[in-house]
Amino acid sequence: MSEVPAPLRRFVSTLETEAQHLEKQVNQWYFKDGLGDSESLVFVRAKFTAGGSHPFHTHPEMDEIIYLLSGEMEQWVEREKRTLKPGDTAYIPRGVVHGCYNDSGADCEFLAILTPAKIAGPFSVDHAHEEPWRSLR
Repeated sequence: MSEVPAPLRRFVSTLETEAQHLEKQVNQWYFKDGLGDSESLVFVRAKFTAGGSHPFHTHPEMDEIIYLLSGEMEQWVEREKRTLKPGDTAYIPRGVVHGCYNDSGADCEFLAILTPAKIAGPFSVDHAHEEPWRSLR
C-alpha cells in the first residue's frame, strides 16, 4: 500500500504557526526547515518587548532580510548601525555579523526572511561575547 502524501502547505494562518517564547521575545514561525513546504525560505514574525534583543550573531549559510512592522529597533550590520522604523529593511548576507536591539521603551515587531531553509550547519552562531562586538554598544 502506498503512502498518501501530506497536502501542500500553501496558506498558513497565524493559528498554524509555531510559537517560540524567549525572554522578551516571541517568534511566530510560518516556514522553516521541517515546518511547511518551502525548502528555500524561512519566514518568521518576531516581537521584542522593551529591552528585547537578538545580540550579535551570524547565520553562516543563510542570507536574511529584516522588515520592521512597528516600533523602533537598533539594527547593526557589522559595524554599521541604523535605527529601523516601520517600513525600513536591512539585508544581511550570509556569514555577516549582525544584531538587533529594542531599547525604545516600547514593543517592536518585524518580519525576517532567510534563505535557504535547508542548511548543513547551525542556524545561528553567537558572537556577542567576542571582540569587537561586545564593545560596540
